[in-house]
Amino acid sequence: MHQSNVKNRTIFCRDNLQVLQGINSSSIDLIYLDPPFNKKKIFSAPIGSSAEGADFRDWFRKEDVKDEWIQEIKEDYDGLYKFLNNVKELSSIVNTTRNKHYLYNYCYLCYMAIRLIEMRRILKDTGSIYLHCDNTMGHYLKILMDIIFGEKNFRNSIVWGYSHGGKGKRDFARKHDIILRFVKSNQFFFNGNAVGFERQTGKKSKGGRLGIDELGRPYQDKIVKKTKKVYRYYLDEGKIPEDYWTDINSLQAGDKERTGYPTQKPLALLERIIKASSHEEDIVLDAFCGCATTCIAAEKLKRQWIGIDVSVKAYELVKKRLKEEVANPNNLLQYNKEIVFSTDPPRRTDQNGDDALIKKYVYIISHPKYKGEYKVGIASDIQARLTSYQTSDPDRKYQIKYKKHTHLFRKIEKLIHEKYENKHEWIKGNLQDIINDIENYT
Repeated sequence: MHQSNVKNRTIFCRDNLQVLQGINSSSIDLIYLDPPFNKKKIFSAPIGSSAEGADFRDWFRKEDVKDEWIQEIKEDYDGLYKFLNNVKELSSIVNTTRNKHYLYNYCYLCYMAIRLIEMRRILKDTGSIYLHCDNTMGHYLKILMDIIFGEKNFRNSIVWGYSHGGKGKRDFARKHDIILRFVKSNQFFFNGNAVGFERQTGKKSKGGRLGIDELGRPYQDKIVKKTKKVYRYYLDEGKIPEDYWTDINSLQAGDKERTGYPTQKPLALLERIIKASSHEEDIVLDAFCGCATTCIAAEKLKRQWIGIDVSVKAYELVKKRLKEEVANPNNLLQYNKEIVFSTDPPRRTDQNGDDALIKKYVYIISHPKYKGEYKVGIASDIQARLTSYQTSDPDRKYQIKYKKHTHLFRKIEKLIHEKYENKHEWIKGNLQDIINDIENYT
């Protein structure tokens, strides 16, 4: 793990990808993001509200997707590259008229994928990430997260249910969001007791035997009638919430904390997430911080925080909210000099000299079925790339014949593919000749 190269209480006003790329690897304890939902409309704060002037476009077009994103995804996440192409193809099939909207889902997922890749890099092995979404793109985002973070690192799909707002007439009313919780490794931190609530011990708890143990701790025993197995719950520990949260409602016009920001989430929601997945003094990052609710919740809970947003309104709101919601009434200006505002991305301090150059593997993969043909490509994780090939072969006969870790990876790949005959990204040639050309490139 590396030390953070970003000061506590920093707000970046810039494209979050550029900021994420400048943050040291394995330096963030907790990431929460409430990104655009791909609703295909513009959100604006009402005139006269604290967030007046804040707006964002919630749709994504071909011109929003950079060629270098696709190149990086292709090199480092072969499965992700294939998934995105399948989404693109599906969009083309479903939208037979090929109207101007047909690639929006593909473009949105490319936008999210390249950012999630960086978030995984900067997250500590003990860290967690909570991605807030809804039924618009949640099913796609779950697959995206499975690929980038690994299916084994999926922990919860939290349903946040609320009752306010309009009611459905032709459908069941849509009254919930989804929060996908993933971790980076099995070393993750989680403290459910920090967000536990008092257990009900009367009829509402469906029975149970109350008692006090030899240490004086009150408990409730629940007995399974069929097996007589006893489950003991200590009342001073509280009950860890299930993965459906209906006790925190969405913000309404009259709520004191409401700023008018169109997608503002309640403090209680962020406080639960932060308490459960971080310690005091840990670093919490919100890559789409909007009206700064994550920053405010982190400050209240004695965590360090970093916020990123393309709008300067986030900086204005965090100052205003710290003054009104957190500061000592006798010292309302206590945070004025402590908030760092930057329009420049940070510079990584975890790389020096040659380490600062991005290196990837140039690899050669073979299969006995294709004699005299070799796949020459680029990957950051060579074993993951081999695995992606093996999944398509029941006999698992793909083999890595050669690999070289170098910062010249793109130039070398270009040379090989230009020099040798190509066939669907596989090349024909003598294996030793190909290896010699790679080794001798300077």
